[in-house]
This record gives sequence, structure tokens and C-alpha cells, in this order.
Amino acid sequence: MLEIVRILYKELHYRRLKNNPQIASDPKKLAKQLKTSGDLVRGVIFQSAVFLLFGFMIGMAVNSADDEFKAVVVFSTYAMLPFVMALYTTAVNASYATSMGIFEPLKPLPIKTGAKYLSLLLMVDNVPALVAMLPAVAFLTLSYGIVGFLGLLWVVVGAFLGHTLGLVIFSLFGLRTSVGGRFSGLKTLARAIGILLFIGMFYAINYLQAYVSEHYEELAGLFSRYAIAYPFSVTSILEPLTSVLMLLGYVAVLVPVYLAVIGRLWEGMGEGRIVSQSGSTVFKAKTLPPALAIAVKDFKIVFRKSALLVGLILPIFIVLPTALSVLSEGGTSEQAIMPVLFMIAWMGSIGVDTVLKIDGLAFEVLQSLPITPSQFVRGKLITMNAVPVSAGFLLVAVAAYLNPSLVRLLPAAVVLPLMTSSLAMVYFYRGEKELSLPETNVGDVIVLMILNGIALGTVSAVWFLFGYWYTLALALAGVVVFLKAVSR
Repeated sequence: MLEIVRILYKELHYRRLKNNPQIASDPKKLAKQLKTSGDLVRGVIFQSAVFLLFGFMIGMAVNSADDEFKAVVVFSTYAMLPFVMALYTTAVNASYATSMGIFEPLKPLPIKTGAKYLSLLLMVDNVPALVAMLPAVAFLTLSYGIVGFLGLLWVVVGAFLGHTLGLVIFSLFGLRTSVGGRFSGLKTLARAIGILLFIGMFYAINYLQAYVSEHYEELAGLFSRYAIAYPFSVTSILEPLTSVLMLLGYVAVLVPVYLAVIGRLWEGMGEGRIVSQSGSTVFKAKTLPPALAIAVKDFKIVFRKSALLVGLILPIFIVLPTALSVLSEGGTSEQAIMPVLFMIAWMGSIGVDTVLKIDGLAFEVLQSLPITPSQFVRGKLITMNAVPVSAGFLLVAVAAYLNPSLVRLLPAAVVLPLMTSSLAMVYFYRGEKELSLPETNVGDVIVLMILNGIALGTVSAVWFLFGYWYTLALALAGVVVFLKAVSR
């Protein structure tokens, strides 16, 4: 089984590399790149090492707690990481992996649950998030014994919960493409919003945990006794017997759901992509600039695939609680709004992974068209910035309604995300002379977040020292420089 997963992993990366003409045209370079990126063990080790750096920060936060209950509450808060990562990577990457056609050779074989190979392939991307929790688990184990071991079991269950929910999302929406009808796009959007609202329940629990952390002495007994929903349930490790029973309950529910989803998913993959169509549509030929045409094409694909739409919206959704908190607390000053705009620009850059996975095998069609790399990159920038720019605009608009002087921040809502997304394109398209689809993985996204963190840190320092207009000028200069670097 693991050997098949290893082959699928290598095949997925091989097909991705073949979409890059500069690599595909050079057999030696292709073989070298495939040896590096197509090695499952090497890829997991590299990505885990990157995540481990964040893991030590999480571990220090847990270790700094001055008593057992507070340490467990902090740990349970960070236990959201494996769940969110598993949900996000599964929902997005499942659609991409199946679109690349790597499972086609398995369909004629007498395999009852071939989707288990898709599941295992996607689980590979969840390993680094689990590794990031190991330092925190180690601190808990050294300080409180079995509490740390139970914490590890809960983190694994949380990742499995996110993975299962991601498969449910893909099974319900990823195999179905909405075409035609006046409201087909709205239906897809409604499904994506419904998924995000479901994820929002876990954020509500997370905020409740913050409240409990401040009042844990009064609520300690109630909290540990009646917590059921993940990651609330992680604090049950304070009572080992209760925690073991809850773990068994989670496993007893999740395993049948997982097996049922796997069976349904394989049947759906065997039947091919399901297309739902209501009414008829009238074809209208339109002539658009190449960059805009690429963006329009991306939006049409995204609005037909809920999993991809979730992938674009989820990074900004992470910032939503902070934005709502700032507005609800009367944060209608430049000092309150600008940090949120920086966060939107930083998290929005994660969308590059989804944006570059929209095309799949259809990228070969794009390669046959008279499109330059510069036009392709600009089109992807439009797609990538649609959500963060809209979110920034909405934030500033609400703040400006309460404080009209803040309307001057509207340009920043556009320029800051454009700066980080342009840097993302420079990172992936540096040195590319032909239209290509660079390979992306979790490690690349982490490195990109660090680079954008440095860029935004520099811009925010200018804002703090010299003011808003100097910040805007520097960010705009960054956009110009980055776009120039990928203009060919």
C-alpha cells in the first residue's frame, strides 16, 4: 500500500514538472528535479523541519504556563493547527490530485476502495503540522507525564477529524461541477460559505478557550468535565480516564464516517466528474485582454468547484475574527486598521498555492495559446488578489463609515496584498522564460510567508516611523519592482 502511495506521489510531481517546459525540455534537469521533489520521504522530512521551527515556539508557549491546567488550555488552543491544516490541504489538494489524472490507471483494477490511496497521499501533507506539535507534547510529557501522551493522541485525532471533513467536502462538492443555470455560481458560493461557517464554529470554541484561560480557576471543573467538541475536548487530558473514553468515542464515530466517505469517493471517481446543469446557457464569444481572460477563466473554474473556492477564501477567513474584534471594540483609527490590513496581505499570499493548482492538466491548453509568462502572471495576480483586496476594502469601508477620515486607507487595501502576491510570483517564477506551472508544496508556502513577513515588517516599520503615505509609496515601489522582475 505504501509503495503505491509513493508511486502516486512521484507521479503527481512528475506531471507537475512536465508542465514546466524549461524542465521538461531537459531530461537531465527533469530527472534531477524529480529525484528531489518526487521523493516522498525527503519531502516530508524537509517540510517537517520547517514546521518544527514553529513547533518550538508553540512548545515555549506551553512551557511558559505556570500551572497544569493553563498549560493544557494553551496546548488545546494550538491543537487547532493540525485540524485546520488537514482540512485545508485535504479539501484543496484532493481536487488537484484527481484533476491530474494520476488515479486513472487504478480505476480498471479490481480495487474496492482505491480512494484510500488518495487519502494516504493527502495525509502526507498533514504530517508536518503534527510534527509542529511535538515540542509542546514533549514539554507536557516531561512536566505532567501521561497528560502529554494523551495530548499527542488528541492531536492525531484532530488531524484525522480535519482530514475526514476535508474528504467529506471533496466527496460532496469536489466531484460535482456546477454548469449552467442562473444561480449555479451562487449555489457554489453558498456551499463554500456553508463550509466556512462550519469551520467558524471551531473559531468560536477557540475564543471561548481564551475566555476560559483568563477564568480557568473558577471554571476548571466544569471545563474539563463537559468539554466535548474538538479542540475543547483536548483539555479532558487533565482527567486521563475521561479523556481515553472521549478519544474512543471520537474514533468510534470518525472511523465509520471515514470508511463510508472513502467508499463513496471511489465510486464517484470511477464514474468520473459529476456535472450538474440546470437550464440552458447562451454562448457569447468575448474578446478580453489576455491577463483578464485568464482571471475570468480562473473565476469560472473556482465558482464551479467549491473546494477551490474554499481554498481561496480560507486564508482570509483566518483573519476574520481579528477584524471583527477590532471593529467591535471601536477600533476606528489608523493604528487599529493598518495592522489588520497587514495581516490580510500576509495571509492572502497563501492563496498562491490554490491559484497555481486551478488549471491542473488543462494547463497544456494554455501552453498552446499565444500567452506570454508576463500575461499569465498578471492574470494569476488578479485571481489571487480578488479575495484579500475585497476583504480589505470591506474592512476600510466599515471603518470609514464610523470614521470618514479613514477612507484614505483604501489604496493600502489594494497595494499591500498586491505587493505580497507579486513577491509570491517572483518567488515561484524567478528565472522562468516560458509559460510554466511551478511546483508548490507546504515548505514553499512557509518560506513565502517568511519572505512576505520580512517585506511587510519593513513596510510596517516605515509606517510606524514616518507615517502612512511613506508606507504606501514604499509598498507601491515594491509592487513595481516585483512585477518588473516577472515581466517577460
